[in-house]
Amino acid sequence: MSERPLFERLVHDLKGPLSPLQTAAYLLRRPELPDERRVELAETIERQSRRMAGMIEELGDWVRVQENRLVQRMRPIDIQMLLDLAVGAVAGSSAVGEVAPDLDGHHLLGDESRLQQALTSLVAFAQWRSPLPPGLRAWRDGDTALIEVSDSGDTPDNAQALLVDPLPEPHDLGLGLRLVVAEGIIRAHGGTLAAHALSPGLAFRIALPLAD
Repeated sequence: MSERPLFERLVHDLKGPLSPLQTAAYLLRRPELPDERRVELAETIERQSRRMAGMIEELGDWVRVQENRLVQRMRPIDIQMLLDLAVGAVAGSSAVGEVAPDLDGHHLLGDESRLQQALTSLVAFAQWRSPLPPGLRAWRDGDTALIEVSDSGDTPDNAQALLVDPLPEPHDLGLGLRLVVAEGIIRAHGGTLAAHALSPGLAFRIALPLAD
């Protein structure tokens, strides 16, 4: 997607939380408003504010990916811990990260918080696509660690486009950029992120160089 249509869409999507925020703020000025209604409106303001904050953070990450300044702190990362942290960050996820024995004693070198962010985005998307728990496994291929996130949902027509263009209907009510940002994070670590259609389902495969 070229920048102009992307920016036009982002402007449109960012307006989404504004209408309920403005309405709630206007209604709260009414002195005769019942207390229970005030509580409901306050909850609306809090919920939509969190949504807008998430959108702004998502957009900021996308900009930093374009400028290659998203990844900062590099240190050795335990692969099993990375998988466990990613699953734990997805509400209600029952996925289990499986690390092959050939990765015992090996680490990744990277920005732990950003790699967790990328993997969490993939697990959350896979969980949304299928009622079954996502598959999550890691194994070694020479000097490379491979991490795969898979689901049993519908087979997409163009899997790789998910990592290039914003999602048309984001599952998290965001801007649809989280998978694009995830691809940028992996690329900034000297790795690759690819999407493959399954029958049925979808698989994301991360390839990252091992630190040792």
